[in-house]
Amino acid sequence: MKLMGFYTSDKKRKAAPQNPPRRRRKRNWRPLLVLAVVLFLLGIIIWAVVSAVHWWNSRVTDPVELEYIGDIPIYEEYLPLDSPARPGQRRLVEWIVIHETDNFNPGADAQAHSEFLLGLGAEDDPRSWHYTVDDHQIYHHLPDDEAAYHASDKLAEHGGNLNGIGIELCVNEGGDYEKTLENAVQLTAKLMMEYNLKVSDIQTHQHFSPWQKVCPAKLLEEDRWEEFLERAEAARKEAVAAEREAKRRAQEREDSILPGFLYDLLHPDETGKKEKS
Repeated sequence: MKLMGFYTSDKKRKAAPQNPPRRRRKRNWRPLLVLAVVLFLLGIIIWAVVSAVHWWNSRVTDPVELEYIGDIPIYEEYLPLDSPARPGQRRLVEWIVIHETDNFNPGADAQAHSEFLLGLGAEDDPRSWHYTVDDHQIYHHLPDDEAAYHASDKLAEHGGNLNGIGIELCVNEGGDYEKTLENAVQLTAKLMMEYNLKVSDIQTHQHFSPWQKVCPAKLLEEDRWEEFLERAEAARKEAVAAEREAKRRAQEREDSILPGFLYDLLHPDETGKKEKS
C-alpha cells in the first residue's frame, strides 16, 4: 500500500502539465530611432532657415564716400552722432527716394539746407535725409548705410526711412531747376551703380507716404517722373560702359611692353583725363 501510494502519487505528479518558460519580447526601437532622426533633421532645417532669415535681415550696406559727380562737388557734412535726427541704425540700401524741398526762398540751396539740418535740436521734429542737390553742388548729410527720417513711414521694415537713400532737390528762387535735375539724375545713376539697384528701386516720397504726400511736387505735377527714371537709367548705363572702358584701357596699359610714361605720352586722350567719382 505504501508502495502503491507512492507510485500513484509519482505518476500523478508526472502527468501534471508543466507551463513552458515565457519568452521575453524584444522591444522594437526602430520607430523611435526613426522619429528621433526625423526630429533632429527637422530641427537643423528650422535652425538653418531662421539663421538665414536673420542674416538676410541684418545685412548692411558698405557705404561709398563720393567726392564728385562729374564736375559737381559733394560736400560731406554729417549730422552729429547725438542728433535726434540721426537714428544711427545701419541697414541695407534697397531704395533711392526722391524728394523736393518745397522751399522756394531765394538762397535756399543745398548749403542752406545742410545748415538747417545741423541746427535741429531736441525740441524739433526729427527730420533728415542723405543728400541735398542744387544746380552747382551736393551736400551729404548722413552715411548711406544709415537710416534717416524723410519718407514718412517711421522705420518700417523695407521702407523708405529704414532702407532708402533720401535725395532732396532744391527748388529755390534764382536756382536753375533743370541743372539741379540733371545733377540729381547723375547722383541717382551713380548710387544705382554702387548699390546694385534697378530703376524700379527708385521711388518718390509719395510712394512711401501713408497720406500720399505729393513729393517731389514739381516732377509729379508736371508729369516728369517717368522722364526722370528714364534719364537715370540711361545715365547708369552710360556710366557702366565708361567704367568698363576705363578698366579695359588700364589693363591695356598694364599689358603694354612700353614703359608707363611712354604709353601715356602716346595715348594722351586715354590717360589725360582724371576721372572724378
